[in-house]
Amino acid sequence: MRKVALLATTTIAALGVTSTAWAVNADQSISVKLKPTKAGTKKKPANVKITVQTDTKPLDATPFATSLAVIHFDKNLVFNPKKFKTCSAQTIQADESTCPKGSKVGGGTSIGTAIGQTSHLKVTAFNGPKGKFMLHVTASTPLQIDGVIQATLKKDTGKFGYKLMVPIPDNLQQPVPGVFATLQQFITSTSGTSKGVPYIGLIGCPKSKKLNFKGDFTYSDGTKKSATTTVKCSAKKK
Repeated sequence: MRKVALLATTTIAALGVTSTAWAVNADQSISVKLKPTKAGTKKKPANVKITVQTDTKPLDATPFATSLAVIHFDKNLVFNPKKFKTCSAQTIQADESTCPKGSKVGGGTSIGTAIGQTSHLKVTAFNGPKGKFMLHVTASTPLQIDGVIQATLKKDTGKFGYKLMVPIPDNLQQPVPGVFATLQQFITSTSGTSKGVPYIGLIGCPKSKKLNFKGDFTYSDGTKKSATTTVKCSAKKK
C-alpha cells in the first residue's frame, strides 16, 4: 500500500497535476439482463433476477472518477425491500458474514483503474435499512480497497417506476489521496424472495414488448452523461 501511495505521489508530481478544471471525455453505456422476462401481475409479480452492467471507457488520459450514478428502472418492475431483513453499513464493513440471513440480495464484480494499475473488485449486495441498498466493494491488489456504497431506492416518474441513487464514497473515488480511480465496469445481479415475496418483481410488459432502463452518471469534474437500454419481455397470457 505504501509503495502504491509513493508511486501515486511521484506520478502526480511528474505530471504536474493541479486543481484546474477539465472536461471528462468518455463513452458511457448501460446494459441490463432480466431472468425470466415473462411478466406476472400486480397481484402476483414474477420473481426476477436483474443484472445491471455499466461500462465507462475513457477516451484520453485525463484521470477521473464517477461521483454519482442514478439507475432508472421500468415502471413494470416493483421492489419490496421492506419485506426483507436488513444489514447496516457498520456491520457490513466490520464483517459481512455476520449480516442476518436473508439480507444478502446479490453481488457482482467491478474493474477500476488508477495510475496505470487495474483492480478487479468483488461486489456484495445487501438490503439495508430505510430504503438503502448496500454495495460492499473490496479488493486486495494492487490497492487494498474496502468500502460500502450506500445507495438509496426512490420512486421515479414517467416510464420509470423506481430509481437507485448510487453516490460513490470519497475513498472509492480516490483510494489514494489525490489519485482518481475510474470504475470502468460495474456489474451487479440482484434477486431473492422473502416468504414468497420477490425482492424485485415484474408485474407487466408494455405494448412495445420492451422494458426501459436508463443510467445518469456524474463524474468528479461535474461532467454528466446518460445512457439507455431496453430488455425484451412478454406478458402473461390471460
